Amino acid sequence: MTYCAQMSSELGDMVLCCDGTYLTGLYFTDQKDSPQPAGATVPLHRSFGPAEGMLAGYPLKLLRARKISGDGPLFEAADSTESNPRAGITQATGESRCDASESFSLELMQAVTPATALAVFEQTRQELSQYFLGTRTAFTVPLQPDGSVFQKKVWRALLDIPFGEFVSYGDIARAVGLSPHHGRPVGTAVGRNPIAIIIPCHRVLSGTGRMTGYTGGLNRKLALLKLEGFSLG
Repeated sequence: MTYCAQMSSELGDMVLCCDGTYLTGLYFTDQKDSPQPAGATVPLHRSFGPAEGMLAGYPLKLLRARKISGDGPLFEAADSTESNPRAGITQATGESRCDASESFSLELMQAVTPATALAVFEQTRQELSQYFLGTRTAFTVPLQPDGSVFQKKVWRALLDIPFGEFVSYGDIARAVGLSPHHGRPVGTAVGRNPIAIIIPCHRVLSGTGRMTGYTGGLNRKLALLKLEGFSLG
């Protein structure tokens, strides 16, 4: 059985999926491929594509990322009582408890969620909160994304991209035993990554460093790259 929760984040609400032991999905709620479990907040109508977005009059997909030297997180710590009125875990049954140290809220979608799934959701929330605050650069959440053999090879290669670095689709192709000319099937597999941020598909750019696309929206990809020490030029 798949258990789901909805979590707030600095970049918008997200849906978390768990099989009881592993995190199997992490999506922004307005992604086209985001699951919509019963009880989830209805997302805003998605009116943009993964390659759309503008910055200072230029299409984001055409801009190139470059490494900068920067200190401190992109986002400041938020006051959970003001910015997240649902702070804490809210059970579908109405049971709740608050943890003022956490800046993200978490709402469980099933009336009965086993303790093992809850532990995965809690760990995901804590590690993502630390990531956005700039105190975590690697994740330890147990993962088990569902996909084809080829897709899983690509997603494993994404996990090898270090924080603060980026690679091209050709680099990923080589990592899974293909030639750099197989960038298109690699790009399709990258675009179907079911666990955003933790499996860092935002660190894959074109061979020239251009942004190309992101299923969660290029504005989010830009924010994630900025958090990890990049700017656009």
